[in-house]
Amino acid sequence: MNPTPDSETELDLTHYMDIILRRRWIVLSALSIVFISTMLVTFTTKPIYQASSLLVIEKERSSSNAVYTNGALIESSNDDYYQTQYKLLQSKSLTQKVFDDLHLSNAADFADPRGIEKFRNALTISPVLRSRLVYVRVQSHNPHLAAKAANALSETFVDQNLSNQLFISKEVLQALQVNEDSPKARQMYEALPAVVSNPLIQTLKGEHAKLEAQCAEMSQKFTAKYPAMIALRSNLNALKGQIQAETDKVVQSLKTELSGQLRGNNVRIVDSATVPESPIKPTKRTNALLGLIGGLGLGLALAFLVEMIDQSVRTQEDIEEKLGQPFLGIIPQSIIRNNTIIEAMLAKELSLTSEAFRNMRTMVDFAGIGGKAKTVLLTSTVQGEGKTYIASNLAVAWAQIGESVLLIDGDLRRPKIHKAFHLSAEKGLSDFLVSGRHTEDVANLVQQCVVPGLSLLPCGQRPPNPSELLNTPRLGAMIAWAQEHYDRVVVDSTPMFPINDTLLWGRHIPSSIFVVRYGETRTPLIRSACQKLITSSIKPLGVAINAAKAGGLSYASYGYYYQQYYQQYHQESELSKKST
Repeated sequence: MNPTPDSETELDLTHYMDIILRRRWIVLSALSIVFISTMLVTFTTKPIYQASSLLVIEKERSSSNAVYTNGALIESSNDDYYQTQYKLLQSKSLTQKVFDDLHLSNAADFADPRGIEKFRNALTISPVLRSRLVYVRVQSHNPHLAAKAANALSETFVDQNLSNQLFISKEVLQALQVNEDSPKARQMYEALPAVVSNPLIQTLKGEHAKLEAQCAEMSQKFTAKYPAMIALRSNLNALKGQIQAETDKVVQSLKTELSGQLRGNNVRIVDSATVPESPIKPTKRTNALLGLIGGLGLGLALAFLVEMIDQSVRTQEDIEEKLGQPFLGIIPQSIIRNNTIIEAMLAKELSLTSEAFRNMRTMVDFAGIGGKAKTVLLTSTVQGEGKTYIASNLAVAWAQIGESVLLIDGDLRRPKIHKAFHLSAEKGLSDFLVSGRHTEDVANLVQQCVVPGLSLLPCGQRPPNPSELLNTPRLGAMIAWAQEHYDRVVVDSTPMFPINDTLLWGRHIPSSIFVVRYGETRTPLIRSACQKLITSSIKPLGVAINAAKAGGLSYASYGYYYQQYYQQYHQESELSKKST
C-alpha cells in the first residue's frame, strides 16, 4: 500500500521537528543572543518623538478652468494640483525659511553643517487617503522642538499660499490702488497691458496723433486764434477726453474682473501639533516581538545549516540511507555507576538500556547468514565509540538466555575487558599467542565472572608486536577451540582506523558488528571503514548506534513508548501476583 500524501507530510514534519529538538541549544542560543541584543539596543537608544499638524487643502475654484490675467494663463484645477502642494510643503525655500526663523542650527539635532538636510529628512508629508487632508510630521529627540517645527511649517505654508493667490495680479493691484486723479495714476492706467492692447483706444490714439501732427504743421503758418487752429485744438481735446473715458472703462472692467478672482485662502490648519507624550522610536513591544521572531528565525536557520553540514549518524534512516547497512539497534546514553558497564543488564528492574541490548541480540540472530552468527567480531571506525561497552552487554544478553558465551578481548593494544569486569590482566590471549602449544592451554587462561554462563579471555600483558601475534596460526586454532566449547564467541576487536588488527581477526571470523557513536563520527569515514571490512571478506551483520541522546523526536518517542509499555507490563504483573 502506497503512503498517502498526508502520511508523507507527517513524516516530513517529524523529520523537521527531530532536527529542531536535536539542535535546540543552537536555536535557544541564537534566540537569546538576538533578543538580548535587540532589547539592549532598544533601551540604550535615545528616543525619537514625532509631532503632527493637520492641514486641509481645498482645490481652487473659478468660473472656468483657465483665466487669462495680465497676459498670463493660470490653471487652477489640474489633476496634479495636490501633488504640487505636497512638494511645496517639502520645498527648499519653505524648509530653509522655517529653519532660519526657528534658529534650528542651535538645536542639538540639527547643529552641524548638514543641519538643513537633517531637518528635511526629519520632515514627512503624509496625505490622508481619499481626502483633502495632509499631515505635516516632524521628528526630533526633543518633543517640544518637534511640535514647534511642525506648527511653523504649517503656518508658513498657509501664509505663502495666501501670498501666491495675489502673485500674478500684484502689478495691476498696485496700479488700481493709486489715486485716480493724480498724474501718476493716469500714467499707470495707460501703461496697463489691457489698456495698451485695447483696439478702440489704439484707434483713438492713432487719430489723436494725426491731429497733433496737423496742428503742429498749421501752427507754423497760422496763429492760435486762426479759426482752423481753434477747431483743430477742439477736436484734439475731444479725442483726448474720449481716450481717457475708454481707459477708465477698461480699468473699471479690470477691477470687476479681479474682484471675482481674489478669493480667500484655500489652505488652513485643522489641528495644530501638540507636544508628543511618548516616543515613536524605539517601540519596546514591537522590538521585543521582532527580536523574538528574528532570533527564532536565525536559530532555526542555523539549526538546519548545521544539520546540513553535520555528516554524523544518529538514526536508523542514517544507517540505511547514508551507509547502506542493516540497522541492529540504538543504545541510549547511560551513566556507568560503580565502574560496572553491565549494571543495567544485571539489574532486576527492566530499563531502556537493558531492553535495547536484548533487542540487538535478536537483530543479530536475524542478521546471521543461514542461522545465528556463532562468532561475531565487534569493531568501529575510531577509538572511543563504545565497542567494549556493547560487546560486554551483548555477551551478557546471550548468557542470560542460557547460552555459554566466551568474551575475548581482541584489542592487544588498548585492552579494556579486564577493567570492565574487574579481572586480572596478568595472563590472557597474548600468552597463548606467544607460547601456546595446545589449544587446551586456552582453557587455563579463561576467567569466570559474576554472570552465569559468561566466560572471559582477557588480553593479558600487552605485547610489543600485536600485528605479528595476530598473524600466527595459533589465532585460528584458538578461535576454532572457542567455537567448539561455547555456544557464542564475542570478540572485542580494535577500531578500523588507524590500524588493521581487525582485518587479521577477520581471516577467521567472517561476521562483524559495527559500532557507531551517536552524532560524532563522520559518515564518509564510517563508509570507508565498512567498505574496508567488505573488501576483506568480513560481512557486517549491521550497525549499532551507541550513546544516543534523548534530544530528537524519534528517539524520545521510542523511549516514551517503551516506558508506557513496561509500566503497563509491571502493573499487570502486580495484579497477577495479588490474584494468585
